[in-house]
Amino acid sequence: MAEPHTDPSPRPAYWWRAVQLILLIALFVFIARAIAAEQDKLRVAASAITVNWPLVAGAGAIVLATYAALIQSWRVLMSGWGSSLSYAAAVRTWTIANLGRYIPGKVWSVGALVVLAQREGVNPVAATGAAVLGTLINIGAGFGVLAVTGSVVLDALGAGYRSLAWIGSALFVAGVVALPWVLPAILRVIAARRPSMRMPERDLPPHAIWMAAAINIASWAGYGAAFMLLSRALLPDVSGALAAFVAIWTASYLVGYLFLIAPGGIGAREGALVAAVLALGIAGAAEATILAAASRIGLIVLEVLPGLISLALAPKARRSRS
Repeated sequence: MAEPHTDPSPRPAYWWRAVQLILLIALFVFIARAIAAEQDKLRVAASAITVNWPLVAGAGAIVLATYAALIQSWRVLMSGWGSSLSYAAAVRTWTIANLGRYIPGKVWSVGALVVLAQREGVNPVAATGAAVLGTLINIGAGFGVLAVTGSVVLDALGAGYRSLAWIGSALFVAGVVALPWVLPAILRVIAARRPSMRMPERDLPPHAIWMAAAINIASWAGYGAAFMLLSRALLPDVSGALAAFVAIWTASYLVGYLFLIAPGGIGAREGALVAAVLALGIAGAAEATILAAASRIGLIVLEVLPGLISLALAPKARRSRS
């Protein structure tokens, strides 16, 4: 009797994980070597730092306010499809789902947002559509803001980045204009093929998309303002207009987000931030590295801590609804 044929080659998923691991190791080795080359300057720069804690607190408050606005943007999209979610429930859902940013692949936070929203009683299609559409609007708005504020930064990051930003912003504008008419047609096709799927109560109105886009554009300005305060809290001699800090933050965040293999964009975002700071001449290499490290620490705290608090309070919230 012939033995069953077995394929000795590993599954594609294993190969992809191996590639992710190799690229991540290479990225961290590159960063470690860059830091080692600047360690003397880093030591001098770090020894001269006196933290202005009120400015740090102000930066954190702006980031949290920006999160609050983005949560409302998500609620606007769901409400446009006829699914309501209280702001408290939306905060709990959004902050817990945000923990998925630190899993390689970037889709986990979106998936978690969908699953948690459905548990809160949101229509599955509305939950999925709002999560995916909100992410695309956020990325598109980032490209638009970057195209307007960051030509020098884009040129410093590499050839073609400025063109990519303008293409991204053009697609963003076209999408915002076209989506109110395109989405209903897409949903009708899905409904025809999946009659058992419960469709949203109504089509997404144009004003919901436009309001979400406006909130996301403002959010990038908020992040830039927070980064400016943090920079001046650590390095009082740092100068530059708000637009420069918005461009630096937006460029580095988008690079980190689009670098799919890095959880939370760790490494890629910091490298882009240092390059952008140096391109604008805001600080030297050692100071730029300190700003990158400090902004990463602040970002982790402000993304992870609210999610952990929401996880701790979630059981109590569920008992109060039952």
